[in-house]
Amino acid sequence: MELTSKKVLLLAVLFAAALFVLTVWSWPRLSKRDRRSVLGRVGLLLATQLSVFAVIGLLVNQSIGAYASWADLFGENQRPGTVTHYETGPNGTELKAHGSKHDGELRR
Repeated sequence: MELTSKKVLLLAVLFAAALFVLTVWSWPRLSKRDRRSVLGRVGLLLATQLSVFAVIGLLVNQSIGAYASWADLFGENQRPGTVTHYETGPNGTELKAHGSKHDGELRR
């Protein structure tokens, strides 16, 4: 599954929703004041919040395209991307490739 796929986002949303439901369902059982119950409440809240932040991060990444793949996210992709310079036509609709820069050299 690709990082920017809708399947990954859907799984993250379903996981966050399931954790929320689990938190609400488990809260009465964890209402005691002993150490185990307090740690359970804190753990469920942290897991739910982390999953919600993961969903937000995936949504932002899909909208701005910061990371294209899992390798890109985890820093395994060591080659820099190719930057292509485009020039627009007089009415702003035509695009002509002007050249691309890769590994410090300009290709034409």
